Amino acid sequence: MKSDLLKHHGRRIVDCRRRSSSADPGVLLRTIITFMLASAACVAAPAAWAQHADLVARNGKLWTVDDANPSAEALAVLDGRFIYVGSNRGVEQHIGPATDVIDLDGALVTPGFYDNHVHFESTGQLLYGLNLLDVADEAGFVDRIRAVDARYAPGTWITGGDWSAYETWAEGDVAAAGRQVGSDDGYGDFFLPNRGMIDGFTADRPVLVRRFDRKVYLANGVALERAGIGTDTPDPEGIIVARDANGEPTGALFNRVTADVESTVLVRDNVRVLFDPLIPEPSRVQRIAETREAWRTMASVGVTSYCDITSDPVYVDIYRELRDAGEMTARVRVRPPLDRWPSMADLGIKVGFGDDWIRFGATKAWIDGIMGNSSARFYEPYTHDPDRRGIWRDIMFPFERSPDDPEAMQSNLERLALEADASGIQLTVHAIGDEANGYLLDMLERIITKNGERDRRFRLVHAQVMTDRDIERAGVLGIVAEMQPYHTSDDMRWMEERIGRDRSRGAYAFRRLWDAGAVVSFGSDSPGTNASRYYLNPMLGLYAAVTRMTLSGQPEGGWFPDERLTIEEAIRAYTLNTAYAGFEEQMKGSISVGKLADFVVLSDDLLTIDPRRIKDVAIVMTFVGGNLVYEQ
Repeated sequence: MKSDLLKHHGRRIVDCRRRSSSADPGVLLRTIITFMLASAACVAAPAAWAQHADLVARNGKLWTVDDANPSAEALAVLDGRFIYVGSNRGVEQHIGPATDVIDLDGALVTPGFYDNHVHFESTGQLLYGLNLLDVADEAGFVDRIRAVDARYAPGTWITGGDWSAYETWAEGDVAAAGRQVGSDDGYGDFFLPNRGMIDGFTADRPVLVRRFDRKVYLANGVALERAGIGTDTPDPEGIIVARDANGEPTGALFNRVTADVESTVLVRDNVRVLFDPLIPEPSRVQRIAETREAWRTMASVGVTSYCDITSDPVYVDIYRELRDAGEMTARVRVRPPLDRWPSMADLGIKVGFGDDWIRFGATKAWIDGIMGNSSARFYEPYTHDPDRRGIWRDIMFPFERSPDDPEAMQSNLERLALEADASGIQLTVHAIGDEANGYLLDMLERIITKNGERDRRFRLVHAQVMTDRDIERAGVLGIVAEMQPYHTSDDMRWMEERIGRDRSRGAYAFRRLWDAGAVVSFGSDSPGTNASRYYLNPMLGLYAAVTRMTLSGQPEGGWFPDERLTIEEAIRAYTLNTAYAGFEEQMKGSISVGKLADFVVLSDDLLTIDPRRIKDVAIVMTFVGGNLVYEQ
């Protein structure tokens, strides 16, 4: 269905500042009346009491994710909430002279997608700033930096980039990009830029961009001057300065490595250590610009809510400022680091704290590393590196025998978690390897024993590789498996090389976790790692969950296909289940009377198309609180 087939009548909804239900007591009264008078059969108020809606959408195929009313033809919105979900005939009573009426022309409508895991600050930086992940030549390198130079304020540093990431892995493919990458010096045979490519148009700002593995950086003339690197200066400690025949720095800066360093591992980033004191924090103006760009992108892919993993508290102030200005187009749940829980407790913050736009009540911690650099923690060594099992994050230490149970190991993470849990704060902890996930389930059992039974909704963040025993235990404990299904499409290309076929059976075990009783929740993990981009687009996640294939359709039939979900289950994981994970299922996550009117109109019917086409489905319209925030 094309956007121009939609028929609009009455006033057009474009003002995101329109009234909020939380600010008007009358809205609550009207909602209560609607609930009291609603019929369970048709979910509509009797005609005598019918209210004229701000918005009516009809003639659609609504997949509501509401078990009591799973499908419908039409909806009505008043003051930012659904007041009717049902038939075309039934919605007529809610159409008044000022109602905006949309003819959906048979299009599929779902709840707005709720992304469970967004690194918001770095996402905004990537979308508004420099992205070189797919760049491995001079033309692309220059064009991308020139574009950022044009939109950045004068004097602002241009940083990041991560060039040549896809020289090693072709995005979305099982096979390598087509040429052998490697050398005897530990740096690899990648594209190497020089300052001459960019000095001509960046004379008024410093530029320090990096290769995806952080082993090589490129600094322009201004940045080199700021760092005190010139023709006659010695190389800074731990850094090799590339020079031409006359001793002039070319701009390439190499972190000292040895030939036996794994291609994705850098022990010490000496270039970053040198330049970090010179690079100022982004200005508030730039951060706001990055925020707006991230929200614009979210709206274009149907994301109406997200969990922010950003640790910088400045973003809470930015959220509040833009909320008060009526500019928010996506709702956010903020998750500060676990070690900040005392400050949250002092402010009275616990589960449920906040309003319809900005909510708190959870913390985030990290227990192990990631698969990309073989730092995820496993019970057994990596297949490709028998001397390595992965790491424990610093928050685990001290890690020692428990005073209550000499047979059990207690970490500093566990001490913090016990205290935060006792204060009513939700725990969410990053875990990738099977030992990391197993330890967290052990920890949760001890927390339940000490702090008592209650509705915790403990979130295993990623729950990436788990043993059969722990998959079953996750269901028994009512775990929320906070997963990012596109990881499957990305990681399957090399996962078995790292941990072997047998352990890979426990990777991204969507089906077994679902069937065991865990709550499977989906998101993106945007913007990804230094070698892979994880897109905000939920269609890529839905595709991965339903097909378990790469973007290029490999392997045929899917990778461990028994772990596939149905498209209906995958949509639920990306909507209602994520709302449940944040104790928000009564306010969002389904198209239900009384809930916030966040919904999307899609270009194709996700429920009936070939699953291999899911990744190509577009968002035609996105509504947040009944307000149109995106139209194709």
